[in-house]
This record gives sequence, structure tokens and C-alpha cells, in this order.
Amino acid sequence: MTEFPTGRWQRLLEEWAIPPEMLDAVPDSPYGWSPELWERRVQIAREQGIETPTNLIIGSLLPHNGTLLDVGAGTGRASFPHAQDHPLTAVEKNPELADGLRERAAELGVAVRLIEGSWPETAGVVDVHDVVICAHVVYDVQEIGPFVRELCGHARRGVVVELTPDHPWSGLVPYYRALHGLERPTGPTYQDFVAVVEQVCGTSPEVEVWSRSGQVWFESWEEILDHYGKRLVLPRDRRDELRDLLAPDITEEDGRYFVGSRERTIVTVSWPIAR
Repeated sequence: MTEFPTGRWQRLLEEWAIPPEMLDAVPDSPYGWSPELWERRVQIAREQGIETPTNLIIGSLLPHNGTLLDVGAGTGRASFPHAQDHPLTAVEKNPELADGLRERAAELGVAVRLIEGSWPETAGVVDVHDVVICAHVVYDVQEIGPFVRELCGHARRGVVVELTPDHPWSGLVPYYRALHGLERPTGPTYQDFVAVVEQVCGTSPEVEVWSRSGQVWFESWEEILDHYGKRLVLPRDRRDELRDLLAPDITEEDGRYFVGSRERTIVTVSWPIAR
């Protein structure tokens, strides 16, 4: 029986679920970021500037005074570079990120219509915009068909989606195997997302693969072990095992510790809307 791209996407994301018995054995959630690391990520993005392929594509699609919709906006990293000249609507379900978006908008002096809630549940109260942007959200969406359908339905000129080549936790696969004997899925990937767009929207999107230097850094081994211990659902009494496992992948520069490659590969998937 043929598996549709939307079904494959959902199945693979479901396979990423962490077994309940592992979650019950630790006090902390493996998801989310500490406030310090999240702010560091935001700062790194600001330092890298706005001349990314994603922002250039958004700019090429936006007409003069054109409107922009940012779905899963976070604190506005992807859309704020365009908000001075283009009316912006942001959809964000996380209350803390929504508060951060308000604060950042106030700092920059830009007007944003903020809608707090999940997509596509909030789609009914959102108007059609010239361009729709969605950055680093889709791997959190199992029901990808309705999500993408509403992205298409709310764009007048085009949709731009930024994501990593594969699941954001793919780099943790060797550690899960070593610490828990737990295999993780090999997908979904950006190719799977392209197939979803072709199925749902009936169009073949443009794809640009690019990279940028820099990634989140850590102040100490203690911070590394806290972050990765939570990500890997590891009881605190096994942190020494984790330190030994991570040690070959750690580099240090000017008092900053990095785990893995300093280069991060990004994919921008975009497609025009014919109306």
C-alpha cells in the first residue's frame, strides 16, 4: 500500500516519541531550552545579520507595503527584519515566546498584530497576507497536511519555510543508542517536507540549502551536562557517562564550549502562489 507523504511525515514524527518509562525515570522534561541558552540563541541570530537566503527570498516576494504573516513566530527572528516596511501578523502558541516577541517589537519600535494560539487552529481569525513565513516549526507538527494547507491558503504571493535538513534531534541519535540502546528514526527530512508541499499544495517548491557559522555555546561543562542530560532523558547519577561520551565532540574557544560542528546547515523551501 502506497504511503502518502503526509502519512509518512506523521509516522516518522510519532516514532520520535520517547518511551514513557524513560520519561518517568527523570525529573526534567527533555524539551525546551533554559532561558539563558534561549537568549544566547537569539543573540547569535541577531549577530549573524539578516542577509540570509530566507530573508532575501521573503524580500523578493513582498511587494511595496506588502503584508507578512509569521506562523510560529517565536520572538520574531525571521520576520522582524521586514517589519519596518511591511505590516506583520505573528502567530505564536508559547506564552513565554509571545512575551519575548512583544518585548522585542517594543525595542525595535515595530507594530505587530500578535495572535496567541496554535496553527492551523487560529487560521480562521487570520486574513490572507502577501507572504507567509514559517521558520523552524514544521518538525514539531505531526498533522502536517492541514498545517501546510492553511499556509498556502493564507498566502497571496508566496510561502517561505525554513528548516534544518533533518530532524533537529538527529545529532542525538548516537548518544541515545550508546546510553539507552534506543534507536531513533532516520526521518523526516526536508525532502519529506518538499513531498508534503507537492501533495498538499500541488506545486513543486524551490529549495536552497545553505549554511552559516556559529551555534549555541555553553559557559561550562556543568551547563553542557544539564542541557544534554535533559535532552537525552538521563538520570543525574549517570551524568559521568554522558561527560565521557560527549568529550570527543567538545571544542573550546575563548572560554566558550561548543558541542559538535560549528557550521549549521539550513534549508529554505519556498513556492509562489498563483491566484
